[in-house]
Amino acid sequence: MIDKIQNFILTPIKVSYKERSDYSPIENFILNPLVLALLVFLVTFQAFSLNGEAKPTQSDTALSNAMIYFEKGDFDNAVLQLESVIDNYSGSKAAHQAKFYLGRTAFINGNNDKALVYLSESVSKLKFDNLKKEGYIMLAELQNDIKMYDKAMKYTSSENEIKYISILKAKKLADNNQLDQATLLLESLDTDNPLYNELYEEVYGYVLSIS
Repeated sequence: MIDKIQNFILTPIKVSYKERSDYSPIENFILNPLVLALLVFLVTFQAFSLNGEAKPTQSDTALSNAMIYFEKGDFDNAVLQLESVIDNYSGSKAAHQAKFYLGRTAFINGNNDKALVYLSESVSKLKFDNLKKEGYIMLAELQNDIKMYDKAMKYTSSENEIKYISILKAKKLADNNQLDQATLLLESLDTDNPLYNELYEEVYGYVLSIS
């Protein structure tokens, strides 16, 4: 049973246009089933809590409906619903989140220009730390900006999340030929978490291979 649970946690969902073996480290993170489930929870929490009302607003309900498709990996229908939220409820909290999810979807799909626009417009306006963290991680990749990883770390809730982002940061440092800094960062990390061991070894091996 424990093995099955761990396998579920470690296995990202499958999208129709890409093989799992082709996922980047960031895509493995944002397609993690637990991350997707958390996104749905946050939307539901917002609908019933943040507005201080007994019932969710129409914009929150529309966003929740879109997230049902998102959680299932049905990105085509999710995109249609999210675009409708932006068109019909411009400027609302739900619209800001819809832009984030559209940016996230575009990022996974390799549409980097579109992802950059949506994420840049939405990340600073998001209310949930978990979404801000993920948004800055994607922006770090899209803008080739290492400082974005430091921003992402400000919105983490555990040491393990900081370690994960640090590994991604080390990979970006290596990509930018800052090999000494990448090595020092990796060697400073204590990686006992099985969720991150494989990524750590992959990135460390990558750094050594180009040193």
